[in-house]
Order: sequence, then structure tokens, then C-alpha cells
Amino acid sequence: MIVLLAIGICATMPSVSSAQSAGWSPPLPLSPDGQFAWFPDVAVDVTGQIHVVWSSYAARYDAVIYTTSRNGQEWSNINDIAAVPQVGGSEATRPTLFIDQHDLVHMTYRSTIVYYAQAPGASAYSANAWTLTRAVSGATGGQVAYFSWVARDRQETLHLIFSENVISSTCPICYHLFYRRSQDNGRTWTPPVDISRLATGAAKPQLLIDGQDNLHLVWEAGRGGSYGQLTDPTRVLYSNSYDQGATWTSPVELSTELSAVADGVAKDITIGQGRDGQLVTAWLSLPEDKVYYRISVDQGRSWSPPQPISGVWGGWTIYQARLDDYAMATDSAGDVHMIMIGRTSEKQTSLSVLHLTWDDSNWSAPEVITTLVGDVPEWPRIAIGDGNQMHVVWFVRDQKHMWGDSPDGSPADYRIWYSGRASGAPEVVATPLPLPTTVPETQVAPAALAPSPAPTSNQLSASASAADSTYNETDQVILLLQSLLPAVLLIAALIIGVRIRRR
Repeated sequence: MIVLLAIGICATMPSVSSAQSAGWSPPLPLSPDGQFAWFPDVAVDVTGQIHVVWSSYAARYDAVIYTTSRNGQEWSNINDIAAVPQVGGSEATRPTLFIDQHDLVHMTYRSTIVYYAQAPGASAYSANAWTLTRAVSGATGGQVAYFSWVARDRQETLHLIFSENVISSTCPICYHLFYRRSQDNGRTWTPPVDISRLATGAAKPQLLIDGQDNLHLVWEAGRGGSYGQLTDPTRVLYSNSYDQGATWTSPVELSTELSAVADGVAKDITIGQGRDGQLVTAWLSLPEDKVYYRISVDQGRSWSPPQPISGVWGGWTIYQARLDDYAMATDSAGDVHMIMIGRTSEKQTSLSVLHLTWDDSNWSAPEVITTLVGDVPEWPRIAIGDGNQMHVVWFVRDQKHMWGDSPDGSPADYRIWYSGRASGAPEVVATPLPLPTTVPETQVAPAALAPSPAPTSNQLSASASAADSTYNETDQVILLLQSLLPAVLLIAALIIGVRIRRR
């Protein structure tokens, strides 16, 4: 397992060209300087505790790094809560979080296959707390998996989405979206079902479960999907299930009117739910580099015509980020809050982390959380706790290493950042609900085994159990004691032999 030093958070700031607006806290770095960190996710438990994870790597391991805070200002020392041995090169672990009403944290992450794990919110900082680890991809006989998303409905069913390559004669690299569900708290999962259904690739899925436990899924579609990237032209699609995932509707293209335009491309779609169950989606439309949205008032059966959001532009003109994405979360008043990377002026030459609010009828003017000159923000995520406390994370590519290591050989220095503020919604204080008696409250931690064999053609077998993949702090101690045991026995034998001879 990676052994990372507990490094305090420093107070350095990125180059900022404009001040934060509307009460957003000054951006705070969560990852230390000099450590490669990207693709964060954030969630808040029912007590208001903030949980943040991200991808990193060191010492031949790909890791999920974790930190937590009560107030967004004072953060725990970072800790690696999952680590997978690197075989044939580093892989972004791409962790995602979901916290249910029982204060149980559900996480997915990846190497070349996707894993699921869970931990109580109060002890999620410890690798030992992450139990019930399962390999949950493997729908296509050992092909590489990439994106994932997990959520729990009110009936205690866990729903999982993941992307995995599907080989065909016309498209040898085309990642499809697969669905599984678990009704025993993640111990077992139904067989994977291909719900994207199209002979093309898929990326960046987002799953929303509404108040009636209907499932709503959006994603970006195009050729490819390897390492999370699709080649243009891309479009944005929607599918849903009204029976807890048993059946799914055929995908609907939400960008259809716009993609009919010459060179029309759609990316970075996100979905949220407002008052009275209203659904709202938003995405980036190219080549105009504008953000469009649609709403549905009948649980996704029909959608309003696409309309541009005024006063906001995308960031594609400045930086063509194929790995970027938008995110939404809803506060206690039913307002939908969207976080994106973009601009507030068509002539702006820098990129901002922006916040917009949808109130079921109108979009607010974009608020600037921070603006960077030279450096590039990417992959923003938002979570809302206590009904009105907004927490936003993103990562920054430094200008010198925007596309990876620089020509002089110096490594990239990507960092995770945080900012937060309260919305105008009422505060809601909740308490965790007990787990159902049919759901086991304690699980057995996975054992540590040897790294998997090297991949063939950039593919790993997805048939291995998750117990073969994850190390924690206890495992490292056990392995150390096991390695010292032969030497201890040899020394003991020599001592006994010497004493016998002296007699």
C-alpha cells in the first residue's frame, strides 16, 4: 500500500484575476504542492461532515486520497483509503461518492476494472473502515472499464452505472454504459445490462434518482471512450427507468436540434431535479461554445426545446478539455445549483469556476468562484449539506504541464481546490437513520493479495475478486510481519542450538 506522509495543507493560492463573488470562500488547496492530484468528488453526510476524494499515484500504486472537514476551512490530513498496484502504467482511479440516509458512504473507483466499497461516515478517513469491496465491472469478458456512478434509492436498493469497452468489427473501442443493482447493501449485484444500446462510445455518465425512485441517466456519446475521451462529433443522451432499473427506455438525444447544425457537437451534460420533480439538464454546445438547457415536467417523458443560458459561455475556446464535465445539486428550497468551467464574457481569455442557480423558471447570472490566468481548472463537483451549505471542489492543471509532463522533464503539478458558501435555502438538520435489520451493519475487510498480472493489449481481466485489488494500513503491517517471520524463526533456532551445545 502507498504510505503517504500526513501533510498539512499549505496556504498558497493560484494566480487569480478576479475576486470571488457572492460570498464564496477563498479557494483552499486540499492536496499538497508537488503531488499529482485530479478528478475529485465531494459528498456531505447527514451530520454536515464534508468528504472529499480524488485520484493520485505514487510508489507504483494508483490511489484514492481522502480528506474531511466540518466547516470547509479546517481539513484533516490526507490519507490513502484505497490503493491498487500499477501494472503496465498508471491509471486514474476516478473515485465517486454517495452518502445515504444511514450515514453510510458508498464509493466506486477503478484501476482497469471498477470497484465498489463502503464505510461509515464517521470513520471513512481510515482505510480499515472501507469494507465490502467488490469488483463490479467485467460485463464484456475482461475489457477495460472507466467511468462509474453509484446511488441508493428510498427502497434501500443500490444502483450502479459503469462504462466498459465493447469490441465490434465497426468499432473496436466503443465504451458502453452498463447497469447493475444490489438489494443486499452491496454484497451481491445483478448481472450487468447494456443500457446505452448504441454502436458508439459513452463517457461521463450521471445518474439521478427522483423522489419516486425513478432513475434518470445522462451521458456524452461519441466514438471511443478510452481513458474517458470521445472523438467528435459527440452528442448528449438521456435514458430512464420507471421500475427501479428492471427496464430502461431507449436513449434520447437531448442535443438533436443543435447537432443538426453543421459541425454541431454537445458535451459535458449534467442533470438535476428542482421543485415538484422538475428535471433540468444542461450541457456545452459547440462550435458556438454556449451552454444550453432543457427541462421536463413529466419525469423525462418529454423535454422542452433546447435554450441557451444567457450570460455564460463555455471554456472550449480557451482550452479544449475533453475530460471536463458539469455538475448539479439541489438545496432544501428546491433550487438547482450548477457548477461549470467557463466564461462570463465571449471575449474573456481566462477560465473561471462558475456557479449558476435554476429556480424552476429562470437561471441566475453566473457567479465567479475563482478565475485563473494560465492555469486551467477542470472537473468541478458540488455537494450540499444541511440543506443550504454548498461545497465545491475541482482540480487545476498548472500552465507548464497543461498536457502532462513538460518538455524539460518536470512532472505535472495538478492540485485539488475547495470553496464553499451558503445558499438562500433553509437549514435542514438531519440525523442518521439506522440500517434496516436485513442489512448487515458490519462487514469483513478484504485481504491483501499479490498484484494482478501485467495486462495484455492494455486490458486486465475483470474476473478477479475485489479482495485481490485493495490494500489498507493493516495489510501492510501483516505483510511486513509475514516477511520477517522466517528470519525470526531462524534466529530462534540458532539460539536454541547454541544453548543445547553449551549444555
